[in-house]
Amino acid sequence: MVKKILFSEYVKEQIGPERFALFSVFGEETEGFFLKWSFGLNRFEYYASEARNVIIQVPVTETGISPTCLDAQPYVWNGKINPAAAESALWYAFEILTEKEAEEFKRSNRPEVIFEFMQGFKYQMLRVKFIDEDWYLWED
Repeated sequence: MVKKILFSEYVKEQIGPERFALFSVFGEETEGFFLKWSFGLNRFEYYASEARNVIIQVPVTETGISPTCLDAQPYVWNGKINPAAAESALWYAFEILTEKEAEEFKRSNRPEVIFEFMQGFKYQMLRVKFIDEDWYLWED
């Protein structure tokens, strides 16, 4: 059974009033940058740093299109996790340049973005997929 939850609603739940948003990897802020990836112990530093960096992967789409960005995956994102971060990852991975191109690509290919992060001293992973004109949490 497939479980489909609107990603923007999930993010709102995660940053609800009972949580201290400053320390959460979730948020409504849309700022962020992709950092150059490095291997080895630096991966632990990305998880453990005060900056709360997030590891992002953008897999091949349902239709078989592979990301075109020459930077090796996974990517490191220094912003908050939200639908805007999924959009940024999509644009970055497939080197999309315009809103129109992005909308056509999402409708035609139903891309997926995978977030890996540490929160509450626990490793977590979220898969989101563009379906029915929006991003959804996607669990098989």
